[in-house]
Amino acid sequence: MTELTRDSQSDSQKTPAIPETEPIHMTLEEQRAILEKFIIHNPDLEALEAKISQFNIFEAVGMVRQEIKHSNFIQFLLNPSEKHRLGDLFLKKLLIAILADAEKAPIDSLDIARSDFSDAEIRREWKNIDLLIYSPINSFVCVIENKVDAVESPNQLRTYEDVVAKEFRNCKKMFVFLTREGSAASRPRWISFAYGAIAEIIETVCNERRSSLTDDIYIAIRHYVDLVRRHIMRESDIAELCRKIYKQHRQAIDLIYEHRPDMRSDVEDYIKQLIQEFSQAENIDLDSIDKRYIRVAPKEWDGMAFQKTCSGWTGSDRIFLFEFWNEPQNLCVHLVIGPGRMEIKQAIYQELNTLNISGLKSKCKIDESKWNHIGIVPILDISDYEDGDLESLQEKIRAFWLKYIQGDMKVIREAIANCGFLRSTGKALNEN
Repeated sequence: MTELTRDSQSDSQKTPAIPETEPIHMTLEEQRAILEKFIIHNPDLEALEAKISQFNIFEAVGMVRQEIKHSNFIQFLLNPSEKHRLGDLFLKKLLIAILADAEKAPIDSLDIARSDFSDAEIRREWKNIDLLIYSPINSFVCVIENKVDAVESPNQLRTYEDVVAKEFRNCKKMFVFLTREGSAASRPRWISFAYGAIAEIIETVCNERRSSLTDDIYIAIRHYVDLVRRHIMRESDIAELCRKIYKQHRQAIDLIYEHRPDMRSDVEDYIKQLIQEFSQAENIDLDSIDKRYIRVAPKEWDGMAFQKTCSGWTGSDRIFLFEFWNEPQNLCVHLVIGPGRMEIKQAIYQELNTLNISGLKSKCKIDESKWNHIGIVPILDISDYEDGDLESLQEKIRAFWLKYIQGDMKVIREAIANCGFLRSTGKALNEN
């Protein structure tokens, strides 16, 4: 992270805010009435619950928007050698459907239809390419870049073109940009294709070959199609039903949203609980809480002259703190040196730079008037929030905390406590 002032830091790292609903000014009796209307005898809500309550194996394993897992299942269906009993049928139907969407098809669809692709290799993450189809018999190669939510990286598609041109010089080449809605790629050679079309092709193949598919394969394919339509496609029957329900019961839904559980607040409460639990045994202090920040400090540093030299940050005047950054879908610990004497700040950073600790920046510009984040250690990321509940998040936070206080934090505390400059020279600077 670039060194910033606290105000500019907050502005630059804000997560997109959820639009606030209109203020709800109703009596308790009115609130109860609209909730009863929403919940009781609501056929649309019952229909929605019936659709989304159906068990889906891919939802159960947290696959909803994870590109890697989607690519893995598509690879399974594309591979003629897999045990799905589809042979090369899905592969050929997919290629033909993609070519039908191309403004200028690089290959004739009839050639695909009459060719044998039983020799096709389906490579995953080869040269960082999501999916690569290679048929030696047909001298054919197809690259599929899979983007469920992510966007292109700079020069990503051009790099793949260059790799394929070098490795498959004499092959017919096809490039596919697979996204939720068939978004256009940045390179003209890439054919845009949507997940909705993928779902339709899979469903068609599944129905055509139902008699030859085993029950477990048929169910798995049906579950995948349902997953795509529930979570990837915007214009699904579920989306239409949701819009209808919201239009008819907006007040009730807004009222429920106003009183929704707040995962971020729950995480904050658990971190405070952990700090208090270990406060006495580990001699640590909950310094302050401010919006997304939860700050912790070792108590023994308070007896060293360097520590209480930062006015205008927290009420404790501490200059060096461990700071939990509690974002809506991200949690990490920052090592932060607040504004203060350059000599003290440099001494802290130089002392820590000799240690083998996680997340410490090897090069960090120290500024006297700014907050310097000299280290960042991740705890939770977006996948934890997508795949887990509060209990699983708490378990991961606790496991991290137990390891950290006996590991990196312990090393840092000992190094600071034994630093001669911070014990003696820091006092002289403070007195001056």
